[in-house]
Formats: sequence, structure tokens, C-alpha cells
Amino acid sequence: MTRPLASERLRRLVTERSHADQTGVTLESVPRAEAAPPGAAEVTGRVEQAARHLADRPDVDDRDFRRALDLWLRTTDRAARRLDDNPDAPLPPDEVYALEAVVRADGTRPSLLVRNGVVDPVQPLAAGWAGQLTAAGDELTRAVAAIGRVEPTHPSGSDFFGTCWVVDHRNGLVLTNRHVLVAMVERLPHAVARSSTGFRVFDGAFVDFAAESGSADVRRYRVVEATPSQVDGTNFARLDAAVLRIEPLPDGPQDVPDALTVSANPDGPLGHLASYCIVGYPAQPLYESGTIEGVDWAWVTRTLFGNVYGVKRLAPGMTHRPLGSLPGDKRRWVFGHDATTLGGNSGSPALAWTDSAFGLHFAGRSIDTNCAHAVSAITTELRALGVPIDGLG
Repeated sequence: MTRPLASERLRRLVTERSHADQTGVTLESVPRAEAAPPGAAEVTGRVEQAARHLADRPDVDDRDFRRALDLWLRTTDRAARRLDDNPDAPLPPDEVYALEAVVRADGTRPSLLVRNGVVDPVQPLAAGWAGQLTAAGDELTRAVAAIGRVEPTHPSGSDFFGTCWVVDHRNGLVLTNRHVLVAMVERLPHAVARSSTGFRVFDGAFVDFAAESGSADVRRYRVVEATPSQVDGTNFARLDAAVLRIEPLPDGPQDVPDALTVSANPDGPLGHLASYCIVGYPAQPLYESGTIEGVDWAWVTRTLFGNVYGVKRLAPGMTHRPLGSLPGDKRRWVFGHDATTLGGNSGSPALAWTDSAFGLHFAGRSIDTNCAHAVSAITTELRALGVPIDGLG
């Protein structure tokens, strides 16, 4: 069974990257492509180039890597040739997974590791985003510092609740998803108590603003209160937002990181920004089926991408389902973006390459339609949670 939406978006991204390479322009400035052939040789060439960089990692088992790469290349070539013959051709699931891996690895929609609080703009996976990362500079660095991982007492890259970000430095308030809070409360039934607004948290829940790959650095605070949005319902009728209050630990940093600007500017949700980024803690990807057409894509992905999850990453992308265009969004407060996000990204901010956040990511997988709440559409509800909105007091 194919995934039409993923297939449609993937074919456009692969084609747009080919056009950018051919014309020497940045990914952001490529006109939105109509149906066009991506060029099979160009696409497989990008895979081979990306693979050379991926193979340099010290953790790579050469035999496994070569086997995974061979499967990836053969399936990618078949998908690209299919699209060269007919840009509108439907793609079977294995070819969707192969192209999904392409746009992650060739720099089209990467998921970039944060190290020492920054993303290296010259790393191979950054590719066409190097200029934007460099230009963002200190503002983006400040934003990255305000984004944390919501976690239990003994966390790991596969054991945490989600992502959050500071919205009120003075009062120690961080914003996350309601479903992240639910997971936390279900995990700690004997350490939380209901209050008039939500929950008091006595022990077992923390926020770490570090949790980076290759580092043992910890910048941890304890969660003491939690307030979920009271706007409930099914699917997009629910406001998937919650506020946590954090406090310093005796042996940890005493100052909460500076807050992000919570922006009601609708340009990002409406698709008027050329690009932006999502920062958070993606978890290990889940697949609808382990094996498709004889290929275990979960295994291929783990082999090719180092099996490093649950650490801070930055993923560039753009809006491709503007605010109010998603079926079922009667409140018109959700937009779709195509940054590479995974389960642990729940609660991540959408950043305009600065310390200004205009969206709250809450659902989606990889470059399939990811969903975020637009701050501009939920200002009343956020203020009811104590979140200060830029320009609204």
C-alpha cells in the first residue's frame, strides 16, 4: 500500500534538489516544482556521495553498511527511473522509504546533530543549508539553548517523554505537548497529584537542556507543576499544548535558560517564510512494517544513520500545508511542515532561524505531513496557560 501524501511530497523534494544542483541556487530559492523528472543518475549520485560521508563514522560495520547501501541504491534507482518515465507515477512503499532516506542523507531535509550548543554549518549533511545556518548565528544558538528534553529520573536516548522550550524565564515555564504531559503522568502515578489547574509533580520528572550526542553534559531542572490545555477533543479539535513549571536542582545550574520569543506572526504557518527549522529530540523511527518487498527499512535506516536518537537535533523545512488547509482542522489552527521529525520531537518549536518561535510541533513522521499548532491561532489559549505572547503583553 502506498502513502500518497508522502509520495507526492518526496517526488517534489527530490526533483527540487536536482533542479537546485543543476542551476546552482539554494534549496530555498527553487520554485515549487510541477511534475518533472528528477534524473535517476543525479539522485543515485547524491546517495553515493552522502554514503561516503556516512561511512566515515567510527561506529559503522563495513559489511552491514555496504549491504544496506546496496539495497538503498538499487531501490532509489528504481524509484527515480520510474519518476523519470512518468513524474506522476505512484510509488510502492519500498521506493517511498528509499526516497525518504535520500532526502535525509543528501542534505535536502536532514536531521542535524547539535554539538556544544551549535550545528556545524560545514558538515556534509548540512549541504544546501550551510548558508542559512551561518547567517542565523548567535540568535539561533540562543534559541537552541532554550530547548530541552522532558525525561524521567534515569533517561536514555530511547527513554524520554518529548521536547519542550522555555517561554517564561523568570517563572520557569516551558511549553510542550499535552500528550507529552499525559505520558509523563502515566509514568509517575505515585509522584503526581491533581491540582486546580493540572498537576503537582513531586518527583521523577525533569528537563535537560543538553542531552547532546557525544557529550555527557547535563543541564537539568526538575518539573514541579504541569498545566494542560483544557481544549480537548479528537484529532485536530484538541489543543495539544501544556505548560510545565521547572525549578533548579541543588547541584545543577541555577538560572533557567532565556526564553524564546513566542511569536504570533502568521507568516510561517501560512507558508510565507522561505524556510525555517524545528529543534528537538527525535526518537528512533517506527515503520508501519519492518520488511517491505524483502527489505527491512528500519534496519537500513539504523545502519545508514548511526542509530543515534533521543539527542538534540535541528531539522530545516518549510510549510507545504498552510494554516487551515488540513482536512479536519475546523479550528484552523494547524499547519503542515516537511522537516524531518520523529516521535520525540513532540513539543518542539518551529523557529524562524532566530530565537522567535511561531509554531508548536505535535504530530507527524519524517517528511510526511508533520503537524504544528500556529501560535497566531492559539494566542488566547496559550495566554490562559500563562504563556506570554510577543506584542500582546
